[in-house]
Amino acid sequence: MDLKLIDLSNEEEKIRTAYRIIFIVSVIVMIATVTYGTAVAIIQGVDVVGETFVTVEFPPPEVIPFFYAKPVTWLAASIIAFWFSFFELKKERILRLPKFVRQICMFIAFFIAAIAFYEVLFNFTIWGALMAKEAIVGELNPDLLKNPFPDPEMPWNLVFATKLFFVVTVVAFYTFYFLQRIESKKLETV
Repeated sequence: MDLKLIDLSNEEEKIRTAYRIIFIVSVIVMIATVTYGTAVAIIQGVDVVGETFVTVEFPPPEVIPFFYAKPVTWLAASIIAFWFSFFELKKERILRLPKFVRQICMFIAFFIAAIAFYEVLFNFTIWGALMAKEAIVGELNPDLLKNPFPDPEMPWNLVFATKLFFVVTVVAFYTFYFLQRIESKKLETV
């Protein structure tokens, strides 16, 4: 097995090289973002899950005014990039899995996508209601809205929760689509 990171010898290897680079960059971004969010939450004693991921912009807009995002956005983008590149890099190995395993994985992906999609809708609904309430009071900051249910001792920041559940939805639907595509290709070759 060749573990070469960059191989531009042919079109297929150029594509795989791009996916390897995307994979590595996304892993670095995920690790950096999670480390940052967790460290800041511990240092500041934040008791709202995910709040440290949405209360700042990186890089700061004062430094680069045309290219910045919240850490939760970097995390969401890197998870999606990671998942896509991982599947593309492991396509041949996934093809060799028994059909039963691929079918079970397809079911699990669809199931997770459906549940996560509901959570996205739920979070947007609660978010909209809380924004309306806060707008009436005159203290609207969507980044600070939180869902205290089901544990008021550990509420979740709604921006964080909504983005992460959206990512889970996208990843699960992509997994389902990817496995479905593989099944179609397997049927064509039979």
